[in-house]
Amino acid sequence: MQIFSSIPRIAIIKLIESKILSVIKINTDYIFSSIIIVFCVLNQSCSTASILKTSPKTVESFMMKRSNTILNKDYSNLSSDKLLKHSILLTMTGFGFVMENAEKTLDEDYQKGLELYKNANMYFEKAVLLCNKYLMNKYPDFDDWLTEKSYKEVEFVKEDVESLYWLAAAYGGAVSSSQGNPQWVIHLPKVGKLIEKALELHPTWNYGSLYSVMISYATTLSDRPEKDWDMDGYIGGYNRFGKETEVNSYYNKNGVRESEYIGVDISTNYYKLALKASNGMDLSTHVSYAENVLVLKQNRSEFIQLLDLVIESNKKGIKELELGNYMAKQRAQWLRNKTEELFY
Repeated sequence: MQIFSSIPRIAIIKLIESKILSVIKINTDYIFSSIIIVFCVLNQSCSTASILKTSPKTVESFMMKRSNTILNKDYSNLSSDKLLKHSILLTMTGFGFVMENAEKTLDEDYQKGLELYKNANMYFEKAVLLCNKYLMNKYPDFDDWLTEKSYKEVEFVKEDVESLYWLAAAYGGAVSSSQGNPQWVIHLPKVGKLIEKALELHPTWNYGSLYSVMISYATTLSDRPEKDWDMDGYIGGYNRFGKETEVNSYYNKNGVRESEYIGVDISTNYYKLALKASNGMDLSTHVSYAENVLVLKQNRSEFIQLLDLVIESNKKGIKELELGNYMAKQRAQWLRNKTEELFY
């Protein structure tokens, strides 16, 4: 069982569209890059969603080829800009293709599925190293801040949201693809810390991508002792909802957690915030909520209703969400076909 069923895959797919085409410009393999460019011209569109719909294997082959080159490359002398770009590409490939294939293969060939997870883990491990080095170059105290070896705060800026997000994504992928390996599971809290900091800087970034990640991450939160909650009802930054929190009675008048407050309640709040951030246009938010929360709650009827809504949707309007919505519909259909396995 995965630690994260989709974190942060569902949020990441919204970002792949612009990133794939920017990667093509790197020109590490002229012939292969030319194939992609010619494909765009012939189809009178350079929309990555269009490429994926008509020739998904072409995009996958390019991403895998480029990522494997990075995987075996010495990064000690890479510029900071390339450190981040390479980390992002490895993380996208790991989630968008290797992990997706591993999950689907596991049902048919268990051993082969495990091998794919192992391969994905190599992508994420390298992505963590690269992005961590990028942030260490910019902020020498970054590692001490992340590992809580020091209480010294790092003065992050709004532009750091992207790197914080992708490092969290890389850690999340490493934890998930490790299939419960304690070596990676112990890093789980770092995902929350990175996303929390990003939320402080720019909560609605990329149409609510940070909120979308928190939908799945929050389900990993167990009940905490009362002493872990301060008098204002905060724990790790999860009391972000103002009056909504009081209305839903998640905290008592002294700001202390109510006994019934659990991770799925936090996830539900983030689901609402994610929908608001994209004005309801991001279908992947529904898929993440269905997959991570409704399955956990064993709410079969709402699960089916929400996935059918995604599958039948023809929403258009925000170009940046086009690819994410296409891939969300594909995953929604796959999950819909697994309904009998997920509910008992």
